[in-house]
Amino acid sequence: MNQKKLLVKLENAGVQRISKWLVKGISFEISQGQIVTLIGPNGSGKTTTAKMILNIMNPDDGQITRNTDKMAYVPQKINIDWTMPLRVIDFMKITNNLNNNQVLKSLTTTGVDKLLYNQIHNLSGGEFQRVLIARAIAKKPDLLVLDEPVQGVDYNGEIALYNLIKK
Repeated sequence: MNQKKLLVKLENAGVQRISKWLVKGISFEISQGQIVTLIGPNGSGKTTTAKMILNIMNPDDGQITRNTDKMAYVPQKINIDWTMPLRVIDFMKITNNLNNNQVLKSLTTTGVDKLLYNQIHNLSGGEFQRVLIARAIAKKPDLLVLDEPVQGVDYNGEIALYNLIKK
């Protein structure tokens, strides 16, 4: 049997702020090839848990073992000055050292390669989410964390994004 590489393991992990636990007692593992979905109401700690996994927040309790540094994150919200003239190609390269081939390949994977020279502010919600995912996968991470990837996307766009994530 082919054993998948363990990427991240949380053991009773928790984050506390001002004597209040944001999350506590979180334990699970993520192995290569798995799709893990965290489900819960707003404020239940899904984003905090994701940030612990990504080493953005350190646990105040428990332990996290990471067996990869190649992680990518698609945040729930992103702050962009929508009045700034910014093309998709520029957005893809703004904080990543990507060449044009890497940019085009990841945009093709997410089905938005035709938008390469479009302005970011002209994209629909679904198109922008696909660009965000393309940006995250361009460097071929071992672990991809998506925080509410279908927020602001219509029903047909949701189905398409979930199919893309599965692929």
